[in-house]
Amino acid sequence: MYQDDDRITPYDGAVEIPKEIQTIRDPIIFNLTKRELLFVAVGILLAASSVWVFFKVLGVRSAGFMMIPAAVSFPFGLFAFIRPMGLNLEDWLTIWMSNNVKSAPVRKLFAKNEYEKALEVLEIHEEKRGQKRPRGESRKRKSKGRKRKKSVYQVRR
Repeated sequence: MYQDDDRITPYDGAVEIPKEIQTIRDPIIFNLTKRELLFVAVGILLAASSVWVFFKVLGVRSAGFMMIPAAVSFPFGLFAFIRPMGLNLEDWLTIWMSNNVKSAPVRKLFAKNEYEKALEVLEIHEEKRGQKRPRGESRKRKSKGRKRKKSVYQVRR
């Protein structure tokens, strides 16, 4: 009944939301959304309670201590109004932590192998001793006249 081109694709539950709908704000009071209002209210509540603790309970009368309530409420102001890349700050921080802190570090590829490193060390050592050999000459030709020691690891015949 159906042709091959008219296959029915199963519904996977994903629905695309248009971009203009995602940017709509729903303010409640003072042009603040529920989320912003919650963070601002908690920040003001913590700032007021820290002022009360400093001035009433501890008896501090210096105006310099007013920076502490401001510092206490500052993170709540950030979470209320900062939106990096269009995301809420807590969502962005969660993504940032999973990508930069929890994930494995980037592994770097080193193309130089141990043989090449040993050759460089050998050339530096020979330059210091003044025994620089020509590029094409191998080590075996140079040691032709000397007697070689037998290795401990050689198989006996």
